[in-house]
Amino acid sequence: MQQTQTLAATQAAVAHKPDDAARHFELGMAYFEAGQLTEAAAAFHQALACDPNTAAAYNGLGRVAYHTGPPAAAIAAYEQAIALDPQYIAPFYGLGILYAAQLGDYEKAVAAFQRGLQHNPANAFLIASLGSTYARMGRIDDALAALQQARALDPKSTFVESWLSILYLHGKRYDDAIAACQREIALQDAHSPHRLLGLIYDHEGQTADAIAELEQAIALEATDYEAQAALAKLYHGVGRQQEADEKLALANDLAQADHAEYGQACVAVVSGDGDRALALLEVALAKRLVQPGWVRIDPEFAFMQDDPRFQALIAV
Repeated sequence: MQQTQTLAATQAAVAHKPDDAARHFELGMAYFEAGQLTEAAAAFHQALACDPNTAAAYNGLGRVAYHTGPPAAAIAAYEQAIALDPQYIAPFYGLGILYAAQLGDYEKAVAAFQRGLQHNPANAFLIASLGSTYARMGRIDDALAALQQARALDPKSTFVESWLSILYLHGKRYDDAIAACQREIALQDAHSPHRLLGLIYDHEGQTADAIAELEQAIALEATDYEAQAALAKLYHGVGRQQEADEKLALANDLAQADHAEYGQACVAVVSGDGDRALALLEVALAKRLVQPGWVRIDPEFAFMQDDPRFQALIAV
């Protein structure tokens, strides 16, 4: 409902002032948030027709191309935005995350974030993004140092706390991971830290606490299929079999619609089926549905990291 209202308002604003680049950009963002990427790109192009120096419109085109491809088009758009405004944070982030998350070129991702920091040296978000790239590379100490620096600059960043919780979990520092999740929830309640708390509490044998956290994650985001699957395992363990079956079926349906084999691998691992998780993960990696660097630190696979079969898969 809110998206529909926003889109209608921005369309009306453009109709009222059709030569205003900023209004076309806002319309493009409204389309983008609504998932209408073709319309978003058209609006960003119209913004540039009104004012060719609109860096935000080039960044918008980069964001669209990130999702639609090709990557070269996204890179070119982000670079044009940077050329127009080197103090603009968004295209540096877009460029870095494209290289890191989609292309797996971590050196270029690091270079993109470092370029951004040359122009914006105290920007906590870029420092944290650099830290997240180090994490994907396996440079855990460098990642922690960058994220702790970012936290000192911006103590209210949920992005920083989220990444710190992941790294603490990766390092088996469970108390620190729990504290980071709780700080994130205190800053802004969301499903992801509750899910992570549920996974940790389950690992630590605190079943009631794990169930409570996973139920809260689902209350906040019903499509969180990892939380649904983890809760299915716990319901099964306490004798709530019908609910367990329903949760697991829903989790598999949601995962298939979202990330196919990788989503299903996450469902399998948190629901206790490690063999199926590894088989699906192998397929997902072969199809390049996910980068090994992310799998290495994905919280869903945190408790399989000592399994040599898992290590062999992410070493490819």
